Parts: sequence; C-alpha cells; structure tokens
Amino acid sequence: MVRIVEDFHVPPCSELVEYLEKGWIVYNAPRPLAGHATWQGQFRHGIFYAAVAPAGDPVDEFDDHDRYTETNRRLDGWPCVLVSRNEIMDYGARIAKEYDLDVADLDYDDIVVSFLG
Repeated sequence: MVRIVEDFHVPPCSELVEYLEKGWIVYNAPRPLAGHATWQGQFRHGIFYAAVAPAGDPVDEFDDHDRYTETNRRLDGWPCVLVSRNEIMDYGARIAKEYDLDVADLDYDDIVVSFLG
C-alpha cells in the first residue's frame, strides 16, 4: 500500500486525489501500469500511476476492471490510499506520547516523513 498525504508540502497530483475520491483504485509502481488512466508522478513506490474504474462504472465499458487489476498486481503495483491531516496528527500524538513530548512541539512535515516511513 502506498500512502498519499493530501496536504503534504509536495502535494500529490490532483488527478490522483480525484480518482481516489471517485472510488477508483489507483496503483503506483516502478514500471508502467495498465488502467483507464495512466500518468507519471511523484515517486513513492515508483513514478508510474494507473487509475482503474470500479467494475460497472460507465468508463469501464469494455469490462477491463478485472484485467487491469490483475495486471497491476503482477507488475508490483501498490494500491494508493489517501491519508488525511487528522490521521497524520493522530499518529503524531501517539509518537509524542510514546516519547513523552508535546505534539505541538513536533514539526508537521517531520511527522509526515515519519508516518510515510
């Protein structure tokens, strides 16, 4: 799974967020992928992205959903998950508590980098 932080200082491309919000599956990999939409973007697991429409979506008029999904799994495509600022701050609070720190003293970008590992 690739975590994409929606408001990090290097924002994900707007296409990726739009597709995820529409319920599409977005894959990321170090090699070109198959999908109803493909592009190159910010490096996470690689720079190649593909968006696959849900089965039954009008965009999937040729019933390619299952074929694209299986192809992307075979090509080491990792599904992308959009992570909210609240999830990041909850993670920061857990880290702060673990190390007896005040979360307000932590830099947001540092929390994001730690979260993304």
